[in-house]
Amino acid sequence: MRPKLPEKTMDLLMTNDVECHSFETNTLHDAIAERVENEAMPKLLELYQQHNVKSTFFFTANFARLSPKTVRTVRDFGHEVGCHGYNHTDYYDVLTYEQQIDLLRKSKEIIEDISGTEVVSFRAPALRINNHTIRALEETGFKYDSSVSPQRFDGPLTSGAANKMSWLFAERKPYYMNYDDPFRSGNSSILEVPVSALLWPFIGTTLRISPMITLAVQKMLMFESRFTRKPLVFLFHPNEALEFTKGKTCRRGSFFSDNIRHALKMKNLGARSLELLEKVFGLGKFDFITVSQVKV
Repeated sequence: MRPKLPEKTMDLLMTNDVECHSFETNTLHDAIAERVENEAMPKLLELYQQHNVKSTFFFTANFARLSPKTVRTVRDFGHEVGCHGYNHTDYYDVLTYEQQIDLLRKSKEIIEDISGTEVVSFRAPALRINNHTIRALEETGFKYDSSVSPQRFDGPLTSGAANKMSWLFAERKPYYMNYDDPFRSGNSSILEVPVSALLWPFIGTTLRISPMITLAVQKMLMFESRFTRKPLVFLFHPNEALEFTKGKTCRRGSFFSDNIRHALKMKNLGARSLELLEKVFGLGKFDFITVSQVKV
């Protein structure tokens, strides 16, 4: 009988978008920062420590100001501190170059002052960027971006959906971004580290909505990685580990947003979200790396 070959390891990037979003009302609330600090983050960091996970936490500057302890705790656990914009309402795909420079510089300075570390990795709020973003990132001292999700289709489940149609043709492996098109490779100094997807997003939201589909997608992504060495990049929100009251919503004038999308995003929050996240770790043998450790 032929001896069984050892299982190959592959790179898995656990990335975390840290913001003050309330799933209960589908709006931003400053009070969420304290809840994440006291309720969610200790459990998430303990889970990462159990599985030897090193990850990247993209903080909004507003969250960092509200909860500097969380930023420093993440740093002390050996994770990378990144930038997620100022307040998750700065959508870069509709901002000018000058506006982006202003927000990026301000956000980066706040997070660096609090963390005491250099911040070189960026992820745009709602993954929304445009052609100006690349030069704005260069101008403000960033080296990495993780705002593109190739071959992902969200339809009405995301904001800025029309511009995100370009994701269907984006490059799947990490690439240096093109000044004229952030979804193609070029000669900029910004290394794009795409969030994984195969039409279905590889993120905490879809893991909670349908664990079966998301874990099946992960298996296909792992199969692809064995041949291409493309890293898997998972996106999680620490506030998903909080418990929220069902049945409440914030009327925003859209039946779909107020009801259908809201109900889907309320599924499997709290402790169940961490149980599902642990299943992601259990599907293979992984080397956990941060965004700034990615090489091409």
